[in-house]
Amino acid sequence: MIELIDVSKSYGSLSLFENVSFVFEDQKKYYIAGANGIGKSVLLKMIVGYAKVNSGRIVVDKKELGKDMDFISDAGVSINAPGFIDNYTGLENLKEIAKIKKRTSEEKIMALADILKIKEDLYKKVAKYSLGMKQKLRLIQAIMEDPKYIILDEPFDALDPDMKTTAKSLLEEEIRKGATLIFTSHDSEAKDFADVSLKITERKLVLR
Repeated sequence: MIELIDVSKSYGSLSLFENVSFVFEDQKKYYIAGANGIGKSVLLKMIVGYAKVNSGRIVVDKKELGKDMDFISDAGVSINAPGFIDNYTGLENLKEIAKIKKRTSEEKIMALADILKIKEDLYKKVAKYSLGMKQKLRLIQAIMEDPKYIILDEPFDALDPDMKTTAKSLLEEEIRKGATLIFTSHDSEAKDFADVSLKITERKLVLR
């Protein structure tokens, strides 16, 4: 599980979080809502280790970020529309990422691409991708290694209704296999998809 323990975060005079405590339990889907600029992406970055807390602790499976490890070790992450190498094909990008942990295969990548209806497009350069195609690539990148934690910022953005349903089914399958999902979304149906709906308000993380 992931534990936030009295976490505070600010940038200069801008305070985003004050003494936030919460436990993300295993094998659940957590939806985080909040107004633009309120800190949703920052919260995800802190959970992953991309941003450091000013005070408090974040503990992942009994290991403290910034002390026992710098980054969450078993996670598929997509925050703030991470970029890909434009002059590489989609497949080349995914294979480069896969080299880091060596926990997936081209066969697995292609199977996910088939489900998301982007299989043929994987041979095109990313520079020619639409926003929807890039979103599908990010989803594949996030789940292709069967991570324990899936941390996604706006995962359904730029997807048509049918593809949103497909993406949610893929994520549901990851949960059944043991994953925990933490995501933000402007999708009006996100609350119904999640097991737990949260909201950032007044520098706190609260149940909706």
